[in-house]
Amino acid sequence: MKKYGDFLGYLILLLIFFSFLSVLIHFIFNYVSIPLQDLLIYLHASCFMLGIVYAFHHERHVRIDIFFQKYTKQKQNKINQLGNYFLLMPFFGFIAVISFNYVLSSWQKLEGSAESGGIPFVFGLKTLILIMPISMLIYTVLKMARRS
Repeated sequence: MKKYGDFLGYLILLLIFFSFLSVLIHFIFNYVSIPLQDLLIYLHASCFMLGIVYAFHHERHVRIDIFFQKYTKQKQNKINQLGNYFLLMPFFGFIAVISFNYVLSSWQKLEGSAESGGIPFVFGLKTLILIMPISMLIYTVLKMARRS
C-alpha cells in the first residue's frame, strides 16, 4: 500500500504543477490550453477515484464521528463492519452495475474529448468510474476476510 500511496502522491504533485503552469500561462500570456485543462481534469479525477481505497485503508475517509470517537475500539470496529456490509458494499456495487454500460459504450466509441484539441482518451478516464467501486469492493472483502 506504501507504493500505491507514493504513486498517488506523485499524481498530486503533477496536478499541483500543471495547475500552477495553467494559471501562469493564462495570466502571463493570456492563453488557455485545452489539452492542459483536460489533463488537469484527468489528474484530479484520477487522484480522487484512485485515492478512495488509500484513504479507506488508512481510515482517513469522511465519517461523522460525533459519537464514534467516544466509543471503544471494539465498538468502533463493529460499527465499521456494519457500515461496510449495509452501506459501503451496496453503494459501490450499485455504482459498478449502473456505470458498466456507460463505460462500455465509451470504450466501443473510443470516446475522445468534446473540446477541439482536447485529450482523446475520455474512455480511459471513464474507466475509473468502474475501477473505483470494484477496487473498493475487493479491498473491503479482503479486509473483512482478514478480520474473520
